[in-house]
Amino acid sequence: MKIIKKRTIILMVVCICFGVFISYKLFVSPKKAKATWIVPNVSDISKKFITEDTLVKEIHQKQELITLEINMTEKVILDNSWGNFEIFKKVQSINYSGTGTYIVDLSNLKPENITIDNKDKKVTVNIPSPSAKTVNLIEEKTEYQTPENGLLRFGEIKLTSEENMAILKNVKDKMAKKMSEADYVSQAQKSSEQTLKNLVQAIMKNQTSDDYDIEITFK
Repeated sequence: MKIIKKRTIILMVVCICFGVFISYKLFVSPKKAKATWIVPNVSDISKKFITEDTLVKEIHQKQELITLEINMTEKVILDNSWGNFEIFKKVQSINYSGTGTYIVDLSNLKPENITIDNKDKKVTVNIPSPSAKTVNLIEEKTEYQTPENGLLRFGEIKLTSEENMAILKNVKDKMAKKMSEADYVSQAQKSSEQTLKNLVQAIMKNQTSDDYDIEITFK
């Protein structure tokens, strides 16, 4: 019977989750032709934009395991009515869609976080609790509802770039707040527990023919 070492589990978890980070040298490449493009649906078709190659400034190695992703929607109501008169009413709704991810940071996983009991055939892994990582809005799923206009109001509500940015920030903040609710945090913990349990179980089966009970605990 093989004795399973803690360092082996750590190494294999990191390899399975994140692969091998390979450093490379950058070479000076010949200049490519600049791309010229025109913004569609604009009145001034003579206005063109020229873009050059995208430059990669930095590459960061991450040891974060995504264990849960949730889909969310947020409704925003724009009210540009003039006073309380129905004929001056102008209201429009926008439905935003986004995804939120929960991650477990394994960068600080150390041998002391893993307990292997070869006698009772049990492995205990203590990891950080999952945390809400990012909220990404899905622009193509944004829905603009037909405006509710009074008799003397016409067209859609126009937003400045500053107003649009403020709304998007507010939407992302509300989605992030939703992700911090107990029900979703509990789901993230259950998903993280099962994901890590499956990973460790696969590693153990590769190391020994004995069946080990896997327990995942959170800091």
